[in-house]
Amino acid sequence: MNLLSKSLLAFIVTLSGTVYASEVRHYKGQDVNTVDEAIAVLKEYNPKLQALLESGELKPQDMGKIHEMTYSMENALKILEGSLKITQRNLEELHLSSERMETEKAKIYGKLYLDDAAFYTDKK
Repeated sequence: MNLLSKSLLAFIVTLSGTVYASEVRHYKGQDVNTVDEAIAVLKEYNPKLQALLESGELKPQDMGKIHEMTYSMENALKILEGSLKITQRNLEELHLSSERMETEKAKIYGKLYLDDAAFYTDKK
Protein backbone atom coordinates (compact mmCIF):
# COMPACT_ATOMS: atom_id res chain seq x y z
CA MET A 1 0.00 0.00 0.00
CA ASN A 2 1.52 3.32 -1.00
CA LEU A 3 1.66 6.45 1.13
CA LEU A 4 -1.33 8.08 -0.58
CA SER A 5 -3.50 5.00 -0.02
CA LYS A 6 -2.46 4.79 3.64
CA SER A 7 -3.19 8.47 4.15
CA LEU A 8 -6.59 8.17 2.50
CA LEU A 9 -7.47 5.13 4.61
CA ALA A 10 -6.40 6.91 7.82
CA PHE A 11 -8.50 9.93 6.84
CA ILE A 12 -11.58 7.79 6.16
CA VAL A 13 -11.21 5.93 9.45
CA THR A 14 -10.78 9.21 11.33
CA LEU A 15 -13.75 10.77 9.57
CA SER A 16 -16.01 7.78 10.21
CA GLY A 17 -15.03 7.78 13.89
CA THR A 18 -15.79 11.47 14.14
CA VAL A 19 -19.21 11.05 12.58
CA TYR A 20 -19.97 8.12 14.86
CA ALA A 21 -18.74 9.96 17.96
CA SER A 22 -21.16 12.80 17.27
CA GLU A 23 -24.05 10.30 17.21
CA VAL A 24 -23.09 8.66 20.51
CA ARG A 25 -25.07 9.52 23.61
CA HIS A 26 -22.94 10.79 26.48
CA TYR A 27 -23.70 10.23 30.14
CA LYS A 28 -22.74 11.93 33.38
CA GLY A 29 -22.00 8.73 35.27
CA GLN A 30 -22.42 8.27 39.00
CA ASP A 31 -21.09 11.00 41.25
CA VAL A 32 -18.00 9.69 43.01
CA ASN A 33 -16.52 11.82 45.78
CA THR A 34 -14.62 9.46 48.07
CA VAL A 35 -12.31 6.48 47.79
CA ASP A 36 -14.99 4.28 49.34
CA GLU A 37 -17.51 5.41 46.72
CA ALA A 38 -14.95 4.79 43.98
CA ILE A 39 -14.35 1.24 45.19
CA ALA A 40 -18.10 0.63 45.40
CA VAL A 41 -18.56 1.77 41.80
CA LEU A 42 -15.77 -0.50 40.56
CA LYS A 43 -17.14 -3.42 42.57
CA GLU A 44 -20.54 -2.83 40.99
CA TYR A 45 -19.47 -2.38 37.39
CA ASN A 46 -16.37 -4.58 36.99
CA PRO A 47 -18.36 -7.85 37.30
CA LYS A 48 -20.97 -6.50 34.87
CA LEU A 49 -18.24 -5.59 32.39
CA GLN A 50 -16.58 -8.96 32.80
CA ALA A 51 -19.89 -10.76 32.20
CA LEU A 52 -20.51 -8.78 29.02
CA LEU A 53 -16.98 -9.40 27.73
CA GLU A 54 -17.26 -13.12 28.43
CA SER A 55 -20.75 -13.49 26.95
CA GLY A 56 -19.44 -14.04 23.45
CA GLU A 57 -20.19 -11.62 20.67
CA LEU A 58 -20.83 -8.09 21.87
CA LYS A 59 -24.14 -6.87 20.49
CA PRO A 60 -24.92 -3.18 19.97
CA GLN A 61 -26.94 -3.09 23.20
CA ASP A 62 -23.95 -4.61 25.04
CA MET A 63 -21.71 -1.90 23.62
CA GLY A 64 -24.25 0.69 24.79
CA LYS A 65 -24.19 -0.76 28.31
CA ILE A 66 -20.39 -0.76 28.31
CA HIS A 67 -20.32 2.81 27.03
CA GLU A 68 -22.69 3.98 29.77
CA MET A 69 -20.87 2.07 32.55
CA THR A 70 -17.48 3.49 31.62
CA TYR A 71 -18.56 7.00 32.59
CA SER A 72 -19.04 5.94 36.22
CA MET A 73 -15.90 3.80 36.13
CA GLU A 74 -13.87 6.77 34.84
CA ASN A 75 -15.26 8.94 37.64
CA ALA A 76 -14.16 6.30 40.15
CA LEU A 77 -10.65 6.06 38.72
CA LYS A 78 -10.25 9.85 38.85
CA ILE A 79 -10.88 9.74 42.60
CA LEU A 80 -8.45 6.84 43.06
CA GLU A 81 -5.84 8.65 40.97
CA GLY A 82 -6.21 11.73 43.17
CA SER A 83 -5.88 9.61 46.29
CA LEU A 84 -2.74 7.95 44.97
CA LYS A 85 -1.23 11.36 44.14
CA ILE A 86 -1.77 12.44 47.74
CA THR A 87 -0.10 9.23 48.94
CA GLN A 88 2.85 9.88 46.63
CA ARG A 89 3.12 13.47 47.84
CA ASN A 90 3.13 12.38 51.49
CA LEU A 91 5.86 9.82 50.77
CA GLU A 92 7.95 12.46 48.98
CA GLU A 93 7.58 14.82 51.95
CA LEU A 94 8.64 11.98 54.26
CA HIS A 95 11.66 11.35 52.02
CA LEU A 96 12.66 15.03 52.05
CA SER A 97 12.12 15.27 55.81
CA SER A 98 14.42 12.31 56.35
CA GLU A 99 17.14 13.91 54.20
CA ARG A 100 16.91 17.15 56.17
CA MET A 101 16.71 15.39 59.55
CA GLU A 102 13.37 17.11 60.22
CA THR A 103 12.08 14.60 62.74
CA GLU A 104 8.73 16.23 63.51
CA LYS A 105 7.85 16.56 59.83
CA ALA A 106 8.99 12.97 59.25
CA LYS A 107 6.59 11.79 61.95
CA ILE A 108 3.70 13.74 60.46
CA TYR A 109 4.30 12.72 56.85
CA GLY A 110 5.21 9.18 57.84
CA LYS A 111 1.86 8.79 59.60
CA LEU A 112 -0.02 10.34 56.68
CA TYR A 113 1.75 8.06 54.24
CA LEU A 114 1.09 4.93 56.30
CA ASP A 115 -2.59 5.83 56.68
CA ASP A 116 -2.89 6.37 52.92
CA ALA A 117 -0.85 3.31 51.96
CA ALA A 118 -2.91 1.06 54.24
CA PHE A 119 -5.69 1.30 51.67
CA TYR A 120 -3.44 -0.36 49.10
CA THR A 121 -1.72 -2.86 51.38
CA ASP A 122 -4.32 -3.97 53.92
CA LYS A 123 -6.66 -6.68 52.68
CA LYS A 124 -10.10 -6.30 54.21
